[in-house]
Order: sequence, then structure tokens, then C-alpha cells
Amino acid sequence: MKTLLSAVAVAVVLGLSAPVAFAFHCPNLVKECRAVVAKMEQRADADKAMVAEAKKGCEEALKLHEAGNHKGAQTKVGEAIALTGKALK
Repeated sequence: MKTLLSAVAVAVVLGLSAPVAFAFHCPNLVKECRAVVAKMEQRADADKAMVAEAKKGCEEALKLHEAGNHKGAQTKVGEAIALTGKALK
């Protein structure tokens, strides 16, 4: 699980370095975010409120991408994934 979170975090950091050039990555990052959230939803030791907030963040990131705010979308994905890491008790 930590490896997956680390891989997604690296992808987010790389994406933040050039938002316009990586604008097409936003949907992939959102997909990764949703996958991490889905795994966390199945864990009994995860804080369900934080996981729900992370899920909301994934969807907000997609809306930001669709509005053309790619840097904001990538930042929101990073924040959502960070919440999933904090959701473990």
C-alpha cells in the first residue's frame, strides 16, 4: 500500500512541475486517486470520514481539470491521496 501511495505521490510531484505539458495526465491521476480511495474504503482500520473526504477530493480534481485548471487538479489529487495516508489509524 505504501508503495502505491509513493508511486502516486511521485506522479503528482512530476505532474506539478509542468502543469500545461502534463494536462493530459489529470484524468490518469484522478483514476489513480480513485483506486487508492477504493482500497482504503475496504480497510477496516481506515478512518471512514477521511476516506470520504479524499474521495470528494478526487472528484473535485476532475472538475478542476475539466475547467482547465490543471495545476489545481494535480494539487487536489495530491491532497486527496495524502488524506488517504492519514486515514490509517
